[in-house]
Amino acid sequence: MSRALILSLLTTVSLTSACKKEAPPVNPTPEPAPATPAAPAAPEAVRQLISNFQRVHFETDSSTLSDESKRALDTNAKILQGNTEVRVQIQGHADERGTSDYNLQLGNGRADSVKKYLVSMGVAGSRLEVISYGEELPAKQGHNEAAWSANRRAEFVVTWGQGVEGTTPR
Repeated sequence: MSRALILSLLTTVSLTSACKKEAPPVNPTPEPAPATPAAPAAPEAVRQLISNFQRVHFETDSSTLSDESKRALDTNAKILQGNTEVRVQIQGHADERGTSDYNLQLGNGRADSVKKYLVSMGVAGSRLEVISYGEELPAKQGHNEAAWSANRRAEFVVTWGQGVEGTTPR
């Protein structure tokens, strides 16, 4: 066979096999999204904690709990003791005065004070997570004592199992 004939046959075979391919559908039907399991409903203890947890406020440059703050935490400690599946993230905050680093440390000290108090009331420390937001998430906007005092605080996020249920009521 001549070289030209072999090339011609190979080209014909190539073109023929290329034509046999099926084109993909133009508008394929999208696959349904996998079902996402719904978050479980909050247990009664979690709803009770959320409605009961109050913000804890602090004096300027202080992470010391006042007697009023301790009273606000006492009931919550009892609820936490009776409901071991519940966990709490304690978020420390500061007002806008001071450096960012100082305010992060101060917020951490405030959240840690709350944690230490709850532990002293019998709540397992492993159920309490401490985080500081410093001045980054003010509760109240403004550059005056009313705003600053509202922003010197600790707040709470209550969690259980795989669920998360809101933050401290505002």
